[in-house]
Amino acid sequence: MRINADGAPGSAAVTFLTVKIRDLYTPQPQTVYRDEPLADAARTLCHRHVGALVVLRRGDPLRQPVGILTDRDIVRGEFRRGTDLYLLTVGDVMTTDPLVLRTDLGLAEAIEALHARSVRRAPVVDASGALLGIITLDDLLPALAGELMTLASLMGTQASREGHH
Repeated sequence: MRINADGAPGSAAVTFLTVKIRDLYTPQPQTVYRDEPLADAARTLCHRHVGALVVLRRGDPLRQPVGILTDRDIVRGEFRRGTDLYLLTVGDVMTTDPLVLRTDLGLAEAIEALHARSVRRAPVVDASGALLGIITLDDLLPALAGELMTLASLMGTQASREGHH
């Protein structure tokens, strides 16, 4: 939406909430296959300093996400199954049917989608469902803060203009 400082549409506009996922996501996320040993995936999380791995199906040329694996999934899955980490596969504990976000989604819509599913991160896909990257709350919060600063600036501009009338 484009708004002038006085609230009316016009050419000297401030852009508000035009940020899209395509501007924010991290490309080439860390991935894992569902049949891989869980211990190897846990090691990857630690060594790569990431909070999640996007789970793929072997042989899928589009690399469509079939799950997501977080450190929390590992701990909860291991506890739930009551077995050793080295006896499980990624598919045993991963979150299936992950929330995926398309690049054309807006900032507010992405935040709403993450909130609705109670997740902190989601794979980013193109129109065909092919994996492009990952988006996290850590990516969204600075963009949201910038949008709020733009809104605050707009409010300040309007207040100072009203003082001159």
